[in-house]
Amino acid sequence: MRRPHPALAGAVLAAVLIAFGAHSAGADAAIEPAAPDSSDIIEFLPADSVSARAASHVDHGEGLAREPWLRAPFGDRLLTPAEAWRPYRRGFGRLTPLLDYNRVDPLRIGFGYEIQDPESLRPRFGARIEYAFGRDRVLYGVQLEQPLAAPGRVAAGVTMVRRTDHDDFQQVEDTENSLALLLGRQDYRDYFEREGASAYLSWRVPDFSTVSVHLSDDRYRSLVTRDQTRSWFHTGRALRANPAVDEGNVHAVTLRLERLAHRTRSMRAGLYHWMEIERAGRELGGDFEYTRALGDVRSILRLSPATTLMVRAVAASALDGTLPVQKEFTLGGVDGLRAHAFDQYRGNQLALAQAEYMVGLWRVRSRGFEGGLHAIAFVDVGRAWNHPEGAWDIGRQRIRTDGGLGLGTSEDNLRVYFARDLQDPKSNVVISVRLQRPF
Repeated sequence: MRRPHPALAGAVLAAVLIAFGAHSAGADAAIEPAAPDSSDIIEFLPADSVSARAASHVDHGEGLAREPWLRAPFGDRLLTPAEAWRPYRRGFGRLTPLLDYNRVDPLRIGFGYEIQDPESLRPRFGARIEYAFGRDRVLYGVQLEQPLAAPGRVAAGVTMVRRTDHDDFQQVEDTENSLALLLGRQDYRDYFEREGASAYLSWRVPDFSTVSVHLSDDRYRSLVTRDQTRSWFHTGRALRANPAVDEGNVHAVTLRLERLAHRTRSMRAGLYHWMEIERAGRELGGDFEYTRALGDVRSILRLSPATTLMVRAVAASALDGTLPVQKEFTLGGVDGLRAHAFDQYRGNQLALAQAEYMVGLWRVRSRGFEGGLHAIAFVDVGRAWNHPEGAWDIGRQRIRTDGGLGLGTSEDNLRVYFARDLQDPKSNVVISVRLQRPF
């Protein structure tokens, strides 16, 4: 197959990204009916007055249903959770274009499809197919889940995947990372290929979590940085070499808990989490033996109509055995410790706490448009480290603390952060631009 010219591929990518962004902005905008002859009036309103108005408005239609569900960005995400799908999909399928530009594929294009009816016992199906042009590789993912009891709280399922994967703690989404590489020649993820299959049994416990047990067989392969990876700016900046992983098969059993939270314009609040214990090797076979535990808990607390507190706490540990490189815990960069270098800390133990306090400044509203700004104060506290016996000895570690200020749009689609290492008075200010919330 003839490979596209990198510049042409980049132009196509940017055009599609812009189109996606415009479509998303239009779909999510809340437009209030305007009074006669008011199309040219622009209102600058205090943040609390608009928030109070939203809190007093009860939306019984699709507007509320389509507000985003908060979900920790782990896993293959082939199927939308039933509670997030149920309010508005009503059994219809959904086709999603997939587009990514990174330093190992480099251009990856495909689409995903899923269909489900959470109110019935019909099977739930999700799939994706992609092509990585730089390495002439077809990638795929398939998940089939069969509810075992109405209304779908107990289910059994299987998955098969071959995908360009990355570290669990590098949580920058495809669109944001692609733009960072095109415009700033920065790739905020390290990659490997994962190919395998799993079978699972899940139980959705209302108001608690979805509890599941997974039996998996995955093969990991290293990927290399591609020389044909191009950027539009900072072309003289060298790309980081993509590190090798410990290649081989991981046969594992995993106990997992996942909870979502429904974020609405009136509440913007909720508690959600991802927790798992993974045991590999021994009687299961495979090339690696370890037990790995991870807990990531997040919450959004609305303190007043104009102020919000976001918090995140993460603890992770290798309980025994030796973790392969791709299963180690990393910390540093835009996802955590924002004044430190990318993945500056790595090991078999990790502790992280993050908090962001947001204050609404004002909102701008006219016919067909509504937006605004909020100010942000934040702090990141944590570290990743190695212990030869996998012991949790956080008291012996030199925990790092970063903090700073920022500005963001009210829709969380653009944020600018100014971060410093608070333990080093000579540290420089690190500026980062994000197109999503860090947690």
